[in-house]
Amino acid sequence: MDFSENYNRLLDYMNVNFEKKKLQHIFNKKSPLFPFKMDKGRVVFDDGFYNVFGEFSRILLDKRMKNDFSLNNIIQDITKNDIEIEDGNEEFLIKLLKEYMFNEKNELKLLHPYLYLYIPLSFGKRSSGEKELALFLRDIFCLDNQNLIDFFKSNESNHIVINLILDNAPELEYYKTEIKYSSKLNYINQLFTEDINFAMKNKQFFLDNMDNIFAYYYFFYISQLILKLSKRLNYDDNVEELFYLLDWENASKNRKTLNNGYRFLKNETDKSLSKVNLIFQLNTLLGTEFCLEKELEDYFNSLGYESQQNCLEVLKKWICDYRDIRGFEEINLPDDYNQLVDILLETLNESLQKKQISLFTLNLEEIAKPYFLKRRGSYGYVLNINRDMLLMLTALCVKDNKIKLNQLFKEYEKRGIFLDKYSKEEVVNFLTKLNLIDKKSDSGDAQYVKPVL
Repeated sequence: MDFSENYNRLLDYMNVNFEKKKLQHIFNKKSPLFPFKMDKGRVVFDDGFYNVFGEFSRILLDKRMKNDFSLNNIIQDITKNDIEIEDGNEEFLIKLLKEYMFNEKNELKLLHPYLYLYIPLSFGKRSSGEKELALFLRDIFCLDNQNLIDFFKSNESNHIVINLILDNAPELEYYKTEIKYSSKLNYINQLFTEDINFAMKNKQFFLDNMDNIFAYYYFFYISQLILKLSKRLNYDDNVEELFYLLDWENASKNRKTLNNGYRFLKNETDKSLSKVNLIFQLNTLLGTEFCLEKELEDYFNSLGYESQQNCLEVLKKWICDYRDIRGFEEINLPDDYNQLVDILLETLNESLQKKQISLFTLNLEEIAKPYFLKRRGSYGYVLNINRDMLLMLTALCVKDNKIKLNQLFKEYEKRGIFLDKYSKEEVVNFLTKLNLIDKKSDSGDAQYVKPVL
């Protein structure tokens, strides 16, 4: 097998210019892992997932809005086509419909699931990040989820005004968005599907909690993938531990989250950009797709002797060229695949600038701060679960039948929520106040958690 064409492809991807000694780290070009943006296009969750859900629902249903689309046109169409209006009352009716359809921010009120399809993207650069995240959510979590498709697709209502709006909503164009991302953590996908299908059984619960559900699973997935990347060749399907505090608890130096929480996660995220670039470069050179380091090593080991030698020569050539462009000193390169990968990773660590790393990590902070972080004095930001998120997660863990209290904490951990003994006591107090604990005795094995819904 000749890998030289893959080498040329990598030169194109990275805009290599040997004369000017320049190259460009192109993010998410091939085998992308994260929907992160390295500029002002990243998603800022000021309004939660509001704009993301609009694009997400359209991608899920293979639709897109026409360029001349305007929400105000719906109101104009209603007043022209469906209602006989006495002279002088048209302006009053338009005002009434606007107040019914739009909030104080002039955003479309989500009076019906079908209206998600008409939520526009934000203006400016932020829209590119919203489109990328919407695509990521579809590809990673929701491909072929018929329940979600049906949820957004239905345009029936028993409410006369909502029916008027739905009947006059403009046609959306058919547009199929190609798959871009591939999940590397299938156990999270399976949990999401199980939880989302349960949540949709109760339409109002789903509507009330959709933002929190997607926020949690997005954060769960990217934080777990970051921690898996830090293990390089030793990752497995076990959930990596991240400890949280409950919103109303006080922090102290003996809490587990201080050493195994956000500070730890942020440090690992800072290191991840070089590994993301490494994986992109190796997948390109080896002609593979969506492989992490262990999978790439396995692929190399599966090659015949001559193909392995050719691959090693191409890898060495790339390392030499990269180091030369970056102005690093020449080094003797071994004829061992794993040693070469180590050298390439070390070279990338030296090459990447602090600003690039900061921009990468900022994508994690944007989702973490509004949903999962709380500043705790001198301890800084700490992973945090508020009451609404805890109750939503409890509902998803327990589902329709009561479970043992000990099992509830195991279900939390399956979903990436680790709590120390103090937090577990607070969870019991919280659920007891809500009358969700069926207590046979003080033993955890004899206490049951009732369904929330």
